[in-house]
Amino acid sequence: MKTIIVVDDSAVLRTTIENALDSSGYEVLATADGSPALFKVLGEGKVPDAILLDMFFPDESGLDILRSLKEKYPKIKVLVITGMNKQSLNKEIIESGANDILYKPFDMEDLTLALKKLAK
Repeated sequence: MKTIIVVDDSAVLRTTIENALDSSGYEVLATADGSPALFKVLGEGKVPDAILLDMFFPDESGLDILRSLKEKYPKIKVLVITGMNKQSLNKEIIESGANDILYKPFDMEDLTLALKKLAK
């Protein structure tokens, strides 16, 4: 697994993740702050090995993004990154098609381990 798209409404977190992944040998195809930017990149034919997707955005639901993403691109692996660790939400995230969940705050070692787990 080498190409990643990062979707989070925090520009600081997107940049931090992008820099960490770059230094770990990953290619970050794009960063996006919501579904319009994400689907624009995917519509340009840039298909990643995985997408890192936050669950909470100011104007839209991460679960809705996840469902649309898995409907249109079922083979793309999705690692949800979220600060909310509730059993009911976790179940809904997995049932909606996420391959795994990583809870904020996390360090970059945790992120790279989660991505390696996805690649298996």
